[in-house]
Amino acid sequence: MAYNVHRQLSENISAIRIALQWKPGDTLEQEQVSKLQQYAGFGGIKAILYPKGPREDWERLHATQEDMRLYEPIMGLHELLQNYLSDTEYKQAVDSLKHSVLTAFYTPSVVPKALYNVLQEQGIHPKMLYEPSGGAGIFVTEGVNSFPALEQVTAVEKDILTGKVLQALVSTLPVESKVHIMGFEEAPAKDNGKYDLVISNIPFGSFSVYDPAYPDKNLSGKIHNYFFAKGLDVIGDGGLLAYITTNGFLDSPSNRASREYLFNKADFVSLSVMPDNLMK
Repeated sequence: MAYNVHRQLSENISAIRIALQWKPGDTLEQEQVSKLQQYAGFGGIKAILYPKGPREDWERLHATQEDMRLYEPIMGLHELLQNYLSDTEYKQAVDSLKHSVLTAFYTPSVVPKALYNVLQEQGIHPKMLYEPSGGAGIFVTEGVNSFPALEQVTAVEKDILTGKVLQALVSTLPVESKVHIMGFEEAPAKDNGKYDLVISNIPFGSFSVYDPAYPDKNLSGKIHNYFFAKGLDVIGDGGLLAYITTNGFLDSPSNRASREYLFNKADFVSLSVMPDNLMK
């Protein structure tokens, strides 16, 4: 089925509305939970980059006809955010949304389901799960469904609105759960060395990450290399790190130093190759 931008935007707005209305301690109805689960971020919805203002502002910025079809719902999103957030929070949320357009592409449920099935077949039943790029929470929710022995789930999500959606969603889970709304580089160091499973569809790109704990640019100069390095610190002895990665990470000479760091500090267990059109 083709990606429908208009429908995805509408589903995102519905989920954001529920998340902004939710407060810790509130009980969500199943219909609300279903709407939260339909949230998929703003990756590829480039019309979110246009400003709040009259249609003429978009036209002056050469908005396409397809972009203009999204004008009304995007103005509605801005109004929703301003109704629930302070001026400072609103600006932060909009800036965060715009930054997510290039990186926030979420994972189909078949991926964590297949991965968790493999772990189950190997007799692996984690009790502590950590997701460093939580997104819509698909690895978290499927992890809870797959592993009855889970006792704690921790997720990190940098985008403010996505983090709020995830906070509301994990409040419905039957295990102790917490969400840090911050970048992985800001996540509490007290989490290090505690988790059985660190799992994610991590962000990729030549974006550097500032973290004083990782001054080596071979590790922090590209965001995916950084996620591998810091992910190792989060797992405890005998724990597993399971990431979706690219052939570029595994093959490119530019990532060699990061690979050597990874394989010198951990034992390589296995690799599964997925179809190159899976995320489409």
